[in-house]
This record gives sequence, C-alpha cells and structure tokens, in this order.
Amino acid sequence: MKSINTWNLTNNELHQLFKNDDEFISIKVRGNTWEPITRWLRLDSRLFRETTSKARITLCDIESLAEIYNYRSIRWKAKKLTPLSTKLIPQTLKNIFRKLPIIKQLAFEIEVFFYKYSENLSNHLISIVIPARNEAGNKELFINALNKFKKIHNKLEIIFVEGNSSDNTYETLKELKRNYSDFFTIILLKQTSKGKKNAVVEGFNISSGETLAIIDSDFTVDINDSIAAIMESTKNENILINCARTTFPMEKDAMRWANYIGNRLFAIFLSILINKPVSDSLCGTKVFSRKFFKLMKKNGSWDSKSDPFGDFTIIFEAAKNNIKILNYPVRYYARKSGAPNISRWIDGLKLLKVCWIYMISDI
Repeated sequence: MKSINTWNLTNNELHQLFKNDDEFISIKVRGNTWEPITRWLRLDSRLFRETTSKARITLCDIESLAEIYNYRSIRWKAKKLTPLSTKLIPQTLKNIFRKLPIIKQLAFEIEVFFYKYSENLSNHLISIVIPARNEAGNKELFINALNKFKKIHNKLEIIFVEGNSSDNTYETLKELKRNYSDFFTIILLKQTSKGKKNAVVEGFNISSGETLAIIDSDFTVDINDSIAAIMESTKNENILINCARTTFPMEKDAMRWANYIGNRLFAIFLSILINKPVSDSLCGTKVFSRKFFKLMKKNGSWDSKSDPFGDFTIIFEAAKNNIKILNYPVRYYARKSGAPNISRWIDGLKLLKVCWIYMISDI
C-alpha cells in the first residue's frame, strides 16, 4: 500500500483521497515538532510572508478529516526519525529506535493507517475453537455455554480440540457433541501435538467460518461477554476483538498476583511496540475474520511455534497487517475446576522472545 505525503497535497487532493472510498489509506504527516521547523527553513511561514504556499497538516488534523469521511485510524508509527541520512545505521537498530517512547513522538515523519468503516450484517458462518485439556470437571460450564450459543442467530461451527488429557475430557466432549449436534455443527479433534497455540492452529486450519473465535474451556471469561464480542466482530472484517479481563474488578482468585503483574507489564510493552493501547495481552477470548486468518497463514506467522499461546502473534500481526485492534471489556471469574495449563516463568520468557522478534522487525 503506497503512502501519500500530505505536505505536497492541495486542498482538493487531500479531500479526494478520502472520497475515492479505498478500503485502506496510508498517509504520512510531519511530526508535530518538525512541522513548523520545516516551514521556517523554507521561509514558508506567516513569520516571514503574508501567506504560506504549503499546507500544515498534523496527525490530529488528518485523523479528524478521516473521521468525517467515515475512515477510522488503525494506528500510527514513526516512519522517519530525522531528516538526516541514516543509511549507515543497521535496519534492526532503526526499527528499535522507531518504537521507543519519546523518540517516536519526536519523529520527522509519521505514517498513519486508516480503514473504511462499514457494517456487515450478513448471517455468515461463525467458527468457535475451544481448546480443552483436563477440563472434565467443567462439564456444566460447557453445557451452559452450548445452551447460550443456541441464541446466536448466525450458523455456528464449534470445534473442540482435546489436548490428550489425563482425565475423561475427551469422553465428555464426545457426549456433548452427541447431545448438541442437532443445534450446530460440532467437530471434535484430538490434538496431535502440545500447547494451546498448536490446539488453536489445528482447530482453525479445518474451520469454515468467516468469523473466527477462540474461547478458553475453563470459561473464566463470562460466556455472555464472549458471545457479545463475537457478534460485534461479525460486523466488519478489518477488526480484531481483543477481550480485556483487567478493566473491571475480577473475582477473587481469578488471576494470581504474579500473573496479573506480568500481564499488565506485557500489555504496556505491546502498546508501546504497536502504538495502539492493549488492555489485556493474554486474554484467551479473541475474535477475528477469515481475511485476517488468511493473511497470517500466507506470511507464515500463524504456524510459528515461538508463541506458546498465540495471543501475542495475533496482536502483533493485526498491527502489522492494518487490522484494527479493539479492546472489549469482559467479566472474569475464578476457575471452577482444574488448574491452569501454563508455566508462567518459562512461558513468560518465550513471550519476551516473541516481543523481541517484533521489536527488531519493521512493524
């Protein structure tokens, strides 16, 4: 997607950019610090002449105009930090510097991405992947969720991915499939490898829906909130619904203190890297379109094994592929049965590695 330099546009050309009704627009503006300096150096300022010859367009101006034409900003990033040549600096270092707080706010050129907003109210198929390992004790929660799913007007495809449990989770899911197959399509897979990321990958690789949702099998996220998030996501294919458990007070013992602190720190770090606020970096409930899924499949990120859960990959790839990330507040409860299938310290180090990969990339 070609990026347009706003400082060379006339009034008509600027408005015509949005009147063309392109699905995506990429626009470059001068940073707030450099915008007046560049004009002063050209003596193109009311300080030196009666009128100016070039427009003075800032990030705030362009975002406001886009809103008028029903375009919504996806994110912005520092494109060029200084007007000086930086050819001798390695690209990885430049990628890191462009993401650093304060430095990126002082950038010479800022690139901002927009998408044309339109609501799609079609009754397309929704695929919901539910990874499950040692969750037999949550049978009643499964039944409650499936009964709630009956109220969704769209056609549903529910894919259970059983992770080689040591209890009778597989038999429980087999029984649920038998009892609820009259209401929606239910597919039961036995996971061929390990880890939540692999379970989600195996589930979506055989899915057919246009809207794709991940729901954790402990159902600690309120199922009504998960369903509401899914329905919001069906309205536009250029958005990622990232559910946020940390917005409202959560139930006692819902999240261990160390996990909470780690999650908040990662959320801040991700927000800095992608220039887009992320409220909860590791909520299991995420909803996105098949269009976004195909983009991840095409560039290989979907099948990457570096991310133990897949949450970071989805968030980073959404930013990279101009998918709008929307934080959706949900209610979060303590587990009713079983124990979390994660290793917080080992998996935490793996997540840091994922962050580093994207920090040195041109995201």
